[in-house]
Amino acid sequence: MSIATSVPKDPYELLQWNMKLAHLTYEKGYDIILPLLDNPPKDDLANFLGYCEAWAHSIVHHHDTEEAVVFPILNKKMDFSHEQDQHKAVHHFLDEFLAAIKTAQKDKSKFDAAKLKEMMVNAKDDIFVHFSEEVVHIGASKLKEAGFTEDECKEIVAALEKHAKSVGDPFLVVPYMRSHTPPEYKDIWPPMPWILRKVAVPYMLAKKHGGYWKWAPYGMS
Repeated sequence: MSIATSVPKDPYELLQWNMKLAHLTYEKGYDIILPLLDNPPKDDLANFLGYCEAWAHSIVHHHDTEEAVVFPILNKKMDFSHEQDQHKAVHHFLDEFLAAIKTAQKDKSKFDAAKLKEMMVNAKDDIFVHFSEEVVHIGASKLKEAGFTEDECKEIVAALEKHAKSVGDPFLVVPYMRSHTPPEYKDIWPPMPWILRKVAVPYMLAKKHGGYWKWAPYGMS
């Protein structure tokens, strides 16, 4: 599914556009981590485990935001119980994956790349099918048919952005997001002041775990 390289002017398209870009970052992380587990960087395992943690934590943060502010609004006029059930399946995997990562972070001898890969392969359909079905369900035509107004569509996106900024680990979520956003979107998504994009994120937030981002596909700013 293509993604417009400019912010949609139609309020009905805003939510889907934001979701497509968010999902893209998680899909990129999956595609990077999976093959690395065949030959993991054991000489830099701490940073690799941190990168894996950042990927999984970012999906948890994204889904928690949807559960807290997006689905409650959408469920007033639509039915997102299917997506909520999908979240449960994805989070069953994420809980196990993060537990395994944290165990290995405490004791490197317990790092089991084959087991982590098996978990990711088994969860792929749950993750990717959820992402693709969700963006279809929040398409402009669906929101219009459900009776949402333009102002309500703007309010959903505003609530999503506000909540996302207030929770999660900013030293993981923000650098992960920025380093997995393609260059053509970096100046417009997610919306943030220039000082944050060009200074605070690359030179402050990303520095705490600087070694994690060597596997990221793009630069920070």
